[in-house]
Amino acid sequence: MASDAAVTGMGGVIDLEEKTAVGTTNKVPAMPMIFVNALAQRFVCEDTTYGYSSRAVFQQEAALGKPTYMIFGEANANEPGSPWTADQLTADVTAGKLSQAATLTELADKIGLPAANLEAAVTRWNEDVAKGTDEAWKRRTGLKPIEGPYYAHRNRLMNLGATGGLRINQDGQVLDTLGWPIRGLYAAGLNAGGWLGPFYPGSGVAIAGIVQQGRRAAQTLIRKRV
Repeated sequence: MASDAAVTGMGGVIDLEEKTAVGTTNKVPAMPMIFVNALAQRFVCEDTTYGYSSRAVFQQEAALGKPTYMIFGEANANEPGSPWTADQLTADVTAGKLSQAATLTELADKIGLPAANLEAAVTRWNEDVAKGTDEAWKRRTGLKPIEGPYYAHRNRLMNLGATGGLRINQDGQVLDTLGWPIRGLYAAGLNAGGWLGPFYPGSGVAIAGIVQQGRRAAQTLIRKRV
């Protein structure tokens, strides 16, 4: 920017749920759990890519002005995709990072959610997974019941990077504020902006920019020597 480089695609970030990293890979299923908003209602398919689930978390928290939570049972923490062991569950409860309760009513009271709605959400989930499906959100992994003791993890988004960056042309050359290439300056991947769209879709899409744009920039550099 000090060289008069233009920027584009600013105003967005790449988020990830910091504790669970849910949806980062389809090789590991999401643990049995549900996301609920401040009304104790599910609002997203929890095993979708983090680019979408994180955006849904952000939107719900922005709209209602309150946190969202992951709700699960003690047995669920032993399933694939869980970031917790039995010892870590105890440690996080002690540290105040997890809320624990014997009943959903008690859990709802601890985290300030409507108890009736939370019970309804978990009941609907349990009824669906007993039939081997998630009729509400079409989730495909972690379809097991949520039973007490119950836990609530407050979702916290971690910033992985920005969607904006330097404006480039198809050859990877950085453009100035008038749209002309800046001699000897190239960008690719997340250093470049404007090619990801309105938000990051997840699943390693940034790697495509690194490979394709980086290759074009190298070819241009060899061809033009500038």
